[in-house]
Amino acid sequence: MADPTVASVFLNTLKKHHVRHVFGVPTIQLGMMQDGFGKDPWFNFLTARHEESLGHMANGVAKTSNELAVCFATVGTGVANMVPGVAAAASDRVPMIALTSNNHLRLIEPPVDYIQTIRPLDLFRPITKWQAGLRQAERTVEVLEKAIFKSRSGCPGPVQVDVPFDLHTMHCDLDPSSTAVPEVPRPAPSSGELDQLMEMLYAAKKPLIIAGGGVARSRAVDDMREFVRRSGAAAITTTNGFGSVAEDCPTLAGNCGFWGGHGVVQACQEADLIVSFGCRFGLLMPVNKPGYPQPASQKLVQIDIDHGQIGETVNANLGIVADAQQALRAINGELAENKLNVDAAWVRSVVSARKRFVDECAELADKQFIEGTNTLNESAIARAVIRSLPDDAIVSVDGGQCVEWSTTWSRPIDPYHFVSNAGMAHLGAGLPMAIGAKVANPGKAVVALVGDGALGMTIQELETASRYNLSIVVVVFNDAKWGMYERPNRAIFKNDNFGTTLSRSNYASVAEGLIWIDLSIITTMYPTAS
Repeated sequence: MADPTVASVFLNTLKKHHVRHVFGVPTIQLGMMQDGFGKDPWFNFLTARHEESLGHMANGVAKTSNELAVCFATVGTGVANMVPGVAAAASDRVPMIALTSNNHLRLIEPPVDYIQTIRPLDLFRPITKWQAGLRQAERTVEVLEKAIFKSRSGCPGPVQVDVPFDLHTMHCDLDPSSTAVPEVPRPAPSSGELDQLMEMLYAAKKPLIIAGGGVARSRAVDDMREFVRRSGAAAITTTNGFGSVAEDCPTLAGNCGFWGGHGVVQACQEADLIVSFGCRFGLLMPVNKPGYPQPASQKLVQIDIDHGQIGETVNANLGIVADAQQALRAINGELAENKLNVDAAWVRSVVSARKRFVDECAELADKQFIEGTNTLNESAIARAVIRSLPDDAIVSVDGGQCVEWSTTWSRPIDPYHFVSNAGMAHLGAGLPMAIGAKVANPGKAVVALVGDGALGMTIQELETASRYNLSIVVVVFNDAKWGMYERPNRAIFKNDNFGTTLSRSNYASVAEGLIWIDLSIITTMYPTAS
């Protein structure tokens, strides 16, 4: 039997907690761990082509399967390159373990400029929920179990464990199976808070329910749908909560904030009561924003597991620190069928406003081409792609302009079938998130919708998908522009050298070079418009 080391104990602790998906770029500083990930059939270990993609891949796993994934990189440069993907996950409250390698113990505190020296804990502090520098072999299980617990509990998020080069090879005779896993009840509304909320619901004529990402993370989709059904209230979702309210719900006024169109804006402005679950009221939600002030008569109840979010960007009349699932179950237990005094005509009006917006997008899609050109318009592309997918397909959407059209036409069966980085709107996340989604859901169709600018940041991961036989469809919105910024240029600056024009690149040819497949079927199915 091999001598037990910090590396082997680390891996056994991950296995104890059913953590199996690992994404990395090779590093000798964590060589024994990497060797274990590759040899142990328990782990699903993939190496990427750039460290930025690692966090995005772990993000795709978490958002589509509720599993915790690990990402790791080599000392110095690799750790620095891993920051964007972890930051993107932090913005969306996505759990993951960022494993960073470091130099030898004797070179860390105080740091000696030995090789690629940085301070990983300082670098990751703003983008992780919790972090630890593992510095004693005998604390390996304690530190990793605490990291896993912190990542998953309460408001979830990325955590960091920093491991020195020589520490992971040290003898460590610990048995992780002998330690207890803490179980902390999810916070629920107090009886007083619940009474106050129910009183506000019964008094409302135009109540609006907002399903945020907290509904998805707490696995509260069924509870949310039951609340919407029982209440008869108008409902909308955030991008991270997209799919939490069923597409055929008769009171759905729109999805994904502003991108949901007229119904979302009207509902947010006219509601006399807003009840939100796990919603941060970011830029896309038209509540208390420039041009969209909160009406003085509007009441707002903000329910969030993170107390720091309560009242952060909106004026909350009642803030409840609670898990979305616990809150919804408590409300549903109190709410009698059809007892709210909802103005049905108002609900119909916001639902009709949503339909009017979709009809406008459909009218544009029906035109197919951008006026005066032979270029397909984005609404037409997004609609055609989405309509061609099976119901249980997972759609991964990159940042930038394509996300607007993709959210308009997507119809996810639940929030675990739609992946985006709404909090950071991170360009380049779409393809690696799709890889993570496919790894966690090998039996489902996975499609990445990306702009040409965004794809250029992580296009090398096509080779990763090919190497691991991950059948992912990538649809590129190719307008040879940084499209999100070309619009303000045309409207304001009118500068031909504003820097928003890209080359007319042939991404199918690039893909063919990376993945070695016959793409003739693509050019046959989609001939160039004349």
